[in-house]
Amino acid sequence: MPQYLRQQSLEDRVAELERRLAELTRTNQVGSTTLTNGTLLIRQGGRIQVMSAEDPTRTVAIIGDIGMPDANGTPQMGLQLRRDTPSNELLFAQQMAGAWAGTGFPTQGLAMYDRAGNVIISADTTSGKGASFPQRLVPFAGAGFFASPRTSATTWQDLLVASIPGDTPRLSLVVGLLGDQIGGVNTGGNYRILVNSTTVVASGTIPANFTWMYPSALVDMTPWYGPGTSVRVAIQVQRTSGATTGGTDGNGGSIRAEMQGALLIGS
Repeated sequence: MPQYLRQQSLEDRVAELERRLAELTRTNQVGSTTLTNGTLLIRQGGRIQVMSAEDPTRTVAIIGDIGMPDANGTPQMGLQLRRDTPSNELLFAQQMAGAWAGTGFPTQGLAMYDRAGNVIISADTTSGKGASFPQRLVPFAGAGFFASPRTSATTWQDLLVASIPGDTPRLSLVVGLLGDQIGGVNTGGNYRILVNSTTVVASGTIPANFTWMYPSALVDMTPWYGPGTSVRVAIQVQRTSGATTGGTDGNGGSIRAEMQGALLIGS
């Protein structure tokens, strides 16, 4: 105890301690605290929670324990931002959103939500590469000698090609294929999907029955992953049967192709 306190009466000493306690209470407010060149640590399920000025019961931001533990009860440390509206919709989050029966949070991701609760922008948490949303349409165009996507060649020819952004995990395709008919003779062939001009990711036979077929493929694009890059994807065909003269170009039957759908999606 300081010497000057020992020289005071008990009543004066109590009054001095009360004064100092009041001063400490006034100055030790978080609202007036400045952290310079230091680190504020939040551990063991702690968190910072920001409440609405309009409604003090409404949470608009959480950093730390977001209240979604794993199966062992371990707190999930993350980030949530909510709209300061009566509905208090989730706006932005770093979290593992789905139910999880295991340990830890292996697919914790970053996502933005609309007011209806739909994810509109998110990282792909399964592959760990690129974006899961938004899903982006991929336009394809005809290629080769003829303006329209058809060929009578018996070797592999590009009919539909596109440059695919390298930052999305998967490419979903649905293609229409048809062997035409020349002088009553049906045309048959083969098709394949070629990525980066070297890798066949799907293939099949085009029956000689003068009927459209619609094969689909879900292509893993992660081997060519690279933000800001692109990779060439081609739908190739070759004729294997049918007339060898006549037809559109005089070389016999042709294989035709049309793109039914192309979509970049997450894992």
